Amino acid sequence: MKISVHDDFQMYIYLKNKDVHKHKKSLPDIKCKLLYDSQDNFVGISIMSQQSDTGEVIELPEVGAVEFPMYKAKISQDGNGIIIMFDQETVVHKEVEDECIIDLSDAGITGIEPMPFTHIGGKEIIKPFIIRDAPGVQLPRV
Repeated sequence: MKISVHDDFQMYIYLKNKDVHKHKKSLPDIKCKLLYDSQDNFVGISIMSQQSDTGEVIELPEVGAVEFPMYKAKISQDGNGIIIMFDQETVVHKEVEDECIIDLSDAGITGIEPMPFTHIGGKEIIKPFIIRDAPGVQLPRV
């Protein structure tokens, strides 16, 4: 997996190489929970098989093969949803409800973007996955 972070509020989790797999469609407004340890480090995401606005149960597509190193991460999927833990030995201390957009290709889920943008928290657990961690642009004070 790879993770791109912008300004500690915007994040994208890559599961597949977007240069190789053509974007087919996106599933918006999917219920998810951002998972944190006791030190407020972002440690995972739980994606539920429900749409946020309607509560309608949907069948999530298969994750498929992850094309990037997994390090200590684990992905599990069943009829209730998908759980991604960036370190499978980490204990979840807190869950924060959110929504996400899931990007799809013919090979499965290519990426996940939590929306609306939210505070990501500590990055200690996700450090091996971060490919970009860009600060926001500071506008000059007038």
